[in-house]
Order: sequence, then C-alpha cells, then structure tokens
Amino acid sequence: MLKREKKLEREIALSRIEKLIEMAEKMKFEDYELSKRCVTIARKIAMKYRVRIPKELRNFCKKCLYPYRHDRMRVRVRKNRVVITCLNCGYVKRVPLKKG
Repeated sequence: MLKREKKLEREIALSRIEKLIEMAEKMKFEDYELSKRCVTIARKIAMKYRVRIPKELRNFCKKCLYPYRHDRMRVRVRKNRVVITCLNCGYVKRVPLKKG
C-alpha cells in the first residue's frame, strides 16, 4: 500500500486554487456564472485538501461565492472597519482597519 504525500498534495492544491481564482478574476466581467463556478471549484479543493485560501485571493462573497465586482458590491468605511455588502445575496463582510 502506497503512502500519500500530503504535503505535495497540498502544494498542488494551493497552486490550482490560485489558478482558478485568477481565472475567475479575468472572467468576472465576461461570464459571471463561469467565474462563480471557478470560485466554487477552488473552494471545494481547499476544503478537500484542508488548505486555506490566501487572504489576497479572498475577493469573493463567502455566502453566494460570486467574485466581487464594482457593480455588484457596496463598500463603506464605518467606525474603524470596512463594510463590504454583496448586492447579489445581501451578505455583509466587515474587515477591521489596521492601526498604525
């Protein structure tokens, strides 16, 4: 019986996640549904191989998985935090502002 190389699997998974999210970013203005599908697949890979999606690539709605684009989101700054509202599903993401 062969032993799985989990570290190698996770590295491959992370590279595929990065490629899928980059493709979603390119496609979000042409085919929004395909863009959502790329994000969905990337998230499934991340869950299966227990890999975190890097913060700089998390530019999609956590609830409906659509990539953020300027006409489908609202950004406000309130009380030391950025409030991002998805206009597809209404999900509100609050990101604290860094001090310093």
